Amino acid sequence: MSFVTGYLALYAPASALNNGKGEDNTGQVKAIRHGRGEYPYATAQALRYWTRETAAQLVPQWQAAPIYRSGAGKRQQSFTEGDPIRYWDDDLFGYMRAEKEGTFTRLAPFRVATLVSVAPVEIVRDFGVMARGEGNPVLHEHEFYRATLAGAFSIDLRMVGTFTWQSRTGYMNLSASQREQAAALGLEEVKIGDHLALRLPMEKRLERVQALLYTLGRLMGGAKQTLHYTDVSPVFVCMAVMKGGNNPFNFLLAPTATPSIHAGALDEALNIYKEDYLSDVYVGMRQGFADDSRALLESRGLTVMHPRQAFDQLSADLRAEWLL
Repeated sequence: MSFVTGYLALYAPASALNNGKGEDNTGQVKAIRHGRGEYPYATAQALRYWTRETAAQLVPQWQAAPIYRSGAGKRQQSFTEGDPIRYWDDDLFGYMRAEKEGTFTRLAPFRVATLVSVAPVEIVRDFGVMARGEGNPVLHEHEFYRATLAGAFSIDLRMVGTFTWQSRTGYMNLSASQREQAAALGLEEVKIGDHLALRLPMEKRLERVQALLYTLGRLMGGAKQTLHYTDVSPVFVCMAVMKGGNNPFNFLLAPTATPSIHAGALDEALNIYKEDYLSDVYVGMRQGFADDSRALLESRGLTVMHPRQAFDQLSADLRAEWLL
């Protein structure tokens, strides 16, 4: 089993990247309260949406699944095609699809955490007025914050382009008709544990992982961009290909308002988990972010590059053996 395992951070200088339900004409951001502090966050759903939308815009060969909707009101449902053979996002992001043949689900090989502020911050309420032309002005408020949002991500390399049909939630990926289609397309039959699976050719699987890594280095998206334009591409990333799914990088950013690398957490990540690494450790950090920590990273033998370069370098270094 091999995983791309990483931890990334976005910098929000004055932003409202993911909003909750507004009340009394006030737009509210999503935040976690812990003790006396508030920690704004962007949900995993938001990050997945930004990733899918960015991939569709920037990766010419990206095949996005069509989305369908049914029902109305609280009974409304939306779902994708649920065809991981044809559509890259169905493969990488997973799905649930119900049809006459049964219910088909896929655990996502690409997994992300909620991006949470590394330190408590003050959430500000901005007062505004809509007063164009004649008539009474309309008063409104909205919240925003200044924070570094960070969270973990993982890509299960073995399961990209690998499709099972076990009778359990998350593993019944293909219907009988889809398995027939897969056989006609020449997909290889392999064993995953004690179960059979169908697998795309290696070059197609590598292509999908590389497209995802390319996208993560160039993320676009976020709410309130008209008022709080924010670059949501990562300002920091630390990642590696590892034997297991545990993430050694979760505590790299110290829980302080001014971003910095936690030296003890860095040493633990490099030393305690050293037997788990299959690749080099790739570190990306933009100039102007945690500059005082650059020397610390380099003193541990790490090459610090731009986050975009780090994702691209890992993509270029991917080995077929890690996907077996």
